[in-house]
Amino acid sequence: MSDPTPLAPGNDAPAAARRRSAATAPNSGAKVTGQFEREAYAAATSRGYGNAMGRGFELAVTLAVMVGIGWLADRIFGTEPLLIIVFSVLGFAGIAAKLWIGYDLEMKQHEEGAIWNRKPGSAS
Repeated sequence: MSDPTPLAPGNDAPAAARRRSAATAPNSGAKVTGQFEREAYAAATSRGYGNAMGRGFELAVTLAVMVGIGWLADRIFGTEPLLIIVFSVLGFAGIAAKLWIGYDLEMKQHEEGAIWNRKPGSAS
């Protein structure tokens, strides 16, 4: 196995860098990804991770709170596993409904700008 450092014999890293810079030269015809495109992609990716983490946290905390309420109600009323089960099912159903409605709303917003929804004669 060869060492991938620039000083290793047989490593053509400088040649690869020259080929890359020649391919992305202004008159080469190659598409160059601009800094703005990379920043927009990074922002969108970060937003996606943030949304997913928020939903996961919301799911876990909501279920924990509902089970806690059920546990407290069971201790007060002496119906040991019944209210824990009822409140956990209600919590899960509420989360499922919220996620379903949120997903449906996001998809409607996403499809508003889709090509099949554009009016005839619009240029953009």
